[in-house]
Amino acid sequence: MIFDTSRLPNDVFMLKNAEFFRFVQSLVGEGLCDLLRIQSINSTGILMSTDDVFDVFKLDSRQFDEMKEKHFFKLRNGQYVVKPGIASSLSFLTKLLKAKQEEQQSLTDDGDQQERTNDFINNHPLLKSLVSWYQHNDNDNNKNDCKHSFLKMFIDNITSNLSKPSNHFRYHDSVKKFAAALYILGGKQAYQFVRLNLYGSLPSLTTLNAIIMNTHLKIDEGNFRFDLLEQHFDSPNTKFCFLSEDCTGVIRKVKYDTTTNSFVGFTTPLKNGIPIPQYYKTESFEELKFWFDTIEKAPLLNVHMVQPIPSSSDERRVPIPFLLGAYGVTSKFTANDVLHRWMFIFENSFEKEIRIIGFSTDADNKYMRAMRLASGFFASLPHFKFHDHLHLFKIQLPSQWSWFYLRPQQLLLFFQDPIHLVTKWRNRLLSTTADLCLGQDRITMEHLRDILNSDQYTKLDHGLTKSDLNPKDRQNYSSSVKLVSNDLLNLLADRTDAHGTLVYLQSLKMIITAYIEKSTTITERLESSWCLVFVCRLWWSWTKNLKVSKPSKTTTVKTNKKMNSNGKYFITKPAYLSVEINAHNLLYLVLLVQQKQLPKEALNIYLFNSQACESTFRNTRSLSGAFSTIVNFTVNDFLRRSQKLSMLNKMKCDQSNESLLFPVHHKHRQDTHLLSTLHLEDIDELDIEQIILNAYYRAINLIQHSKISALLKERGIFALESLSNYVYKQLNTNSRLFDYSTQTTNDDSDELELDEDEDDADDTTNSDAEDNEELLESIGETGDNIDEEVMTSIKSTFSGINIVDKVSPHLNNSYFKIKINEDWQYLHKESACWILTDTKAHSSSDRLSRVIETGQNDQ
Repeated sequence: MIFDTSRLPNDVFMLKNAEFFRFVQSLVGEGLCDLLRIQSINSTGILMSTDDVFDVFKLDSRQFDEMKEKHFFKLRNGQYVVKPGIASSLSFLTKLLKAKQEEQQSLTDDGDQQERTNDFINNHPLLKSLVSWYQHNDNDNNKNDCKHSFLKMFIDNITSNLSKPSNHFRYHDSVKKFAAALYILGGKQAYQFVRLNLYGSLPSLTTLNAIIMNTHLKIDEGNFRFDLLEQHFDSPNTKFCFLSEDCTGVIRKVKYDTTTNSFVGFTTPLKNGIPIPQYYKTESFEELKFWFDTIEKAPLLNVHMVQPIPSSSDERRVPIPFLLGAYGVTSKFTANDVLHRWMFIFENSFEKEIRIIGFSTDADNKYMRAMRLASGFFASLPHFKFHDHLHLFKIQLPSQWSWFYLRPQQLLLFFQDPIHLVTKWRNRLLSTTADLCLGQDRITMEHLRDILNSDQYTKLDHGLTKSDLNPKDRQNYSSSVKLVSNDLLNLLADRTDAHGTLVYLQSLKMIITAYIEKSTTITERLESSWCLVFVCRLWWSWTKNLKVSKPSKTTTVKTNKKMNSNGKYFITKPAYLSVEINAHNLLYLVLLVQQKQLPKEALNIYLFNSQACESTFRNTRSLSGAFSTIVNFTVNDFLRRSQKLSMLNKMKCDQSNESLLFPVHHKHRQDTHLLSTLHLEDIDELDIEQIILNAYYRAINLIQHSKISALLKERGIFALESLSNYVYKQLNTNSRLFDYSTQTTNDDSDELELDEDEDDADDTTNSDAEDNEELLESIGETGDNIDEEVMTSIKSTFSGINIVDKVSPHLNNSYFKIKINEDWQYLHKESACWILTDTKAHSSSDRLSRVIETGQNDQ
């Protein structure tokens, strides 16, 4: 039975005498009150300590006669029985008082407990701060839930683990992600430091490695991850992308991959340009030794990066690039291999409902050749139907566009990486073999060196350093940006003899404006890109029509050829073709958006480059560790580290309430934001022809001082249409590529072919496509010609080397069975790689510096 104790005053146990009797009378009536008063039961305490209030009335006393007559029933035998109402009133009162007593006792106990809790919290500042922090967050009506959601979970996870033995520690999924991010970003030493000093906060390294492996983001050499690519596109909510491809140098070293039971680090065989994954598998030590002796270790790593095109629903943020595949290669692949590989990637991506818009690479000869063949840019590919594909882009081109050379049907678009193009432009200026001139205006770095060394100017005026003019520093993009600063251009404009250099650097700035800067409008991009095209066409046409003096009879044939060539007056051949290809594809892309074949977000041109590859290389090198002096990696190192980078990128893409926050450098806080749609809304209103005319007149104005217009007018090739027709005829006659089979047959001896780029040291030469076939045949022939391997040693025990007498059946694939000193033993395949490696493929960076310094001192 539940009693309503609220009917009792809080001080009921303090009532005495008249106050007590008034309380009883008001609660249960006058009858019980009279019985209590006559017995002097004048307080609650006395009442509750009395065993039987009615027992006293059994006594034969005249003092009770009046009470008995009033409140008792008299029986015939002379006995008295208390009236039921009074008995019930007493029972109700005593039970109600007991309930009130228990209630107050409970409150007293709670108060004591609260007091003890408060004392405990006050004695521990950490608990006091946590209570205050939680109270503050609760008062903010959950405004900070997203901001502090991980922190709350992290604290709860630690406190939960502290009450358990270490082998029962458990970790929330968000804590596991945090642990993986800390390990990837900080390295093993930093992770262990945090884990050991924050007991119970992070899982062990064994558990962490298992977590990373269970993400299923591992990259196998030569394997394209199309399934994971499809999952990657589920989050950006878009199905358009651009793909980039690039190579970088790696440490030549073979390692054993236990997860695939294959050896990584040899040159990956290509079949129709497509790498064969996990090719180097063997259970024979002798076969592995044969591979070490005959197969080249990969000096290069080739990677493919996918840059999704964001949609309007992505809150204007750039999706993170995705690593599609990576494998070790040499420079012995052809443009035809590249074409087959691009088509393979396109077809497999399209099966996943992902449309690749195009490809971007650096200005390497093979990639340039592949781009021209695929797009038909003064090139023919009769047996590879890029222009007859079912899913072609098709645009409508006005017939009067004589200046536009790209065919209207294109399967893919192509961009040469503008960062590489900028550095090539700078390298040409700093080249010692070039003799650049634009008509009567010389183009030379001496104009820049004069400003740098002048006492009239300081660094505050031009911002240059001597390293900015160092021709050996070929990939210095930041110095290229300094060369086109407004301050430096204004100083050049003040000189009467530096107009050629000024025009050259203004042309360099057009590349940055058109393809690299994020804030450039579409109109500015088109005008800058095509103004550069027209400057180059006018300049090149002038060199074509410039008379060259006859060489003397005493000069050699090689010297005669060089003296007869006007190429030294002009930019390099790959650079010029890159300018043409980029401008044509930019305009083609704009037309696709105008004709509603692509979304407006596809016009974020600054995303279409191979810098995603370069960024991946840099990030992978940065994972070497804080205390490591080895800055480069092997192929196997890259595959292992790229799994961690993929996991990190996946966490950065997480938009849940429990997502982690990652630091962003203040210079890059706006890098992930797309251009305002205000720059894209006027795309339908663009007057393309007027933009092109403006670009042409701007180009004419730039070259006016050089006086080359007189010669061009004399030859009838100065007007826009006549100039465009002349350049088209020259390119179509002297520089057309033909490819009739799997191997390129055209001789690259014409003046605009890509046989060399003397201003850059990173270009590689093509080799025969038969090299890959010979490699596959040589590998295939080794299996049947291997004798049983017998190794000898003066030692009987091998510490530090994984050689054992027995192995578990599930580990058999990881060991070679060999005979050592007439005894059969098992050699781990990783140890086999160590035994067969006879040279150290790298030096630490500090040792390498000492070697260079020693070599210079000995000279």
